[in-house]
Amino acid sequence: MQSFYSTHFLILLIATAIGCGASGPRRLSYAYLESPAMGTEMEYSVYTPPGFREDERLPLVMFLHGGGDDPSSFDSAGIGQALDAAIALEEVPRAVIVLPQGNLGFWANWYDGSARYEDWVLDDLMPRVVRDYHTQSCPEGCHLMGVSMGGAGTLRFILNRPGLFASATIISGPILDTEQMVRFVRNPLFVPVIPVGRIWGPATRLDRIRRDDPYLRWQRQSDLAGTRLMVAWARGDRAQIIETSARFHRHLVEHGIEHESLIFEGNHSWVSWTPVIQEALRRQL
Repeated sequence: MQSFYSTHFLILLIATAIGCGASGPRRLSYAYLESPAMGTEMEYSVYTPPGFREDERLPLVMFLHGGGDDPSSFDSAGIGQALDAAIALEEVPRAVIVLPQGNLGFWANWYDGSARYEDWVLDDLMPRVVRDYHTQSCPEGCHLMGVSMGGAGTLRFILNRPGLFASATIISGPILDTEQMVRFVRNPLFVPVIPVGRIWGPATRLDRIRRDDPYLRWQRQSDLAGTRLMVAWARGDRAQIIETSARFHRHLVEHGIEHESLIFEGNHSWVSWTPVIQEALRRQL
């Protein structure tokens, strides 16, 4: 296992956060919201299905993008148009999907208090979109998904806010235990790219790191507080994503924790994630 923690692995783990997409026409609506959690104005985008009506009460999906992406990711990758087509064929349920701005913040409330991405999404933005788009009530009608860095954020959100969402879907996300996370935080190669100390604090703060360790937190079915969990990764995904996702799947099986797992064709890209997002919507909603 020593090679798993090599510098090569850690460098690639940074690359794991970066999503890919092609430019395309805008299909989503864009807005800004003053966020008390972030102390600044934050952007978000909203997908509504064709023919969305004022009297509809649809499920709400909060979707966390990957590192290097932003609220325009669905437009850049043409996912809005793909969803339109799938909904027209009644292959995907109608839903309101919201993409918050996450920067390269790892969807965390930072250790130094300078940024609170989790609170921005869940406390500032989510109540606003529930009201503005008259979505179904939470938790029954609220769902969470994320890709890459957003997959890790999805895991963190449901660990910290048990029972808030009816379902959570982790797509191509790194799933690290305490030891792996300590090595990540301690690696000096990350400092120019990611402010690891400001985000997670010193590696000696094991109490904080263990708080985000799903292997420690999830030991039985009741630990998920009713949230339906799905974990998906590509056959051609980055090696570390395949390894950590498969290991986490085995942990869930060994502890009798119900979940959906999906190994899909493709790689670590929006092109490969597009049909998986649709499949997740079919299964989770």
